[in-house]
Amino acid sequence: MSEFFLNRATPPLFNILVVFLFSACAGSSHPRIVTPSEGPIAPRYLELYRDKQIATLHFPAGVYTLSAADKIGYYYRAPRKIGEHRAAGSLGHDGGIFVSKRDPNKLRGYVWRAGAITHVGNLSHVRHRLFDQDIPAEF
Repeated sequence: MSEFFLNRATPPLFNILVVFLFSACAGSSHPRIVTPSEGPIAPRYLELYRDKQIATLHFPAGVYTLSAADKIGYYYRAPRKIGEHRAAGSLGHDGGIFVSKRDPNKLRGYVWRAGAITHVGNLSHVRHRLFDQDIPAEF
């Protein structure tokens, strides 16, 4: 009986393992912080023109600031927390938008979960712009 159970249970367990492997973060779990003294390694700002929802995560419109980099791309910090809506209420996550070094038109959302970065969704088709000009102070 246990052999039958193991054989029948193996395919679903294998599928779960594959899902976890493909949903893992492609970048490093701790990208290095970008300091202003480093000079321009990438545009300093990314502006998202409208809110974007990916599953239960809500990425706000606004200006995202370059905050970190790793071997595959740049991390732009959101202007406020990334909202996650759950049945029990809302939860805010630190996160933002990841821009690929290889293809700057490839944007993905990211959030910090359990001490590591998790890349989520595709934001490439959301209207946005990358720029370097300082943002004027509002009065």
